[in-house]
Amino acid sequence: MSGKSFQIDLDEVEAAAKAIRTMLDDMEAPTARLEAVIKQIKPTAYGTDAVGKSLTGGGSSVGGIPEHQQQVFDGVKKYLANSAQLAANLELMCQQYRQTDDAQATELRRLNGSRADGDPVPVTPAHITPRVPQKDPVTLTTSSEPAPEFHNPDKPDLEYNERDSDPDPEPHAPAGGHMLL
Repeated sequence: MSGKSFQIDLDEVEAAAKAIRTMLDDMEAPTARLEAVIKQIKPTAYGTDAVGKSLTGGGSSVGGIPEHQQQVFDGVKKYLANSAQLAANLELMCQQYRQTDDAQATELRRLNGSRADGDPVPVTPAHITPRVPQKDPVTLTTSSEPAPEFHNPDKPDLEYNERDSDPDPEPHAPAGGHMLL
């Protein structure tokens, strides 16, 4: 697809989608290991003293490290899911643009007189419509008056732009009031 002010290189978009897919595949194993480590850590691992209680969020309403770790990991999972959806959308866009371009090219070839494979349509007598020369209509008049002219009601009136017959327009009154000092 291209235009004078906007161009999309479908090969580049497709390459970007494949790079995103590759990145997601590479992130799959580390993400699984991280999830396993986060689930292994129990709040009791931080201890029951004042420091342990503060690390697990016992002294505040904002939560502790385990909650924050789970929130961060949920964000990572959302990021990976959004990236996978982005790659799928880019691939779908490329597929649909190519289908549209192919359909338009086929239609243009058909309108231009070529088949879908690019070969010109063979011209046979069945495709040719014979042209019959038109004769001038004969006007039969019995009077000496000229025949009336045909008036097309849809024809635009082009007489709106006629010049005035007066070449010199009237002079304007001088600027200012009528009581000059």
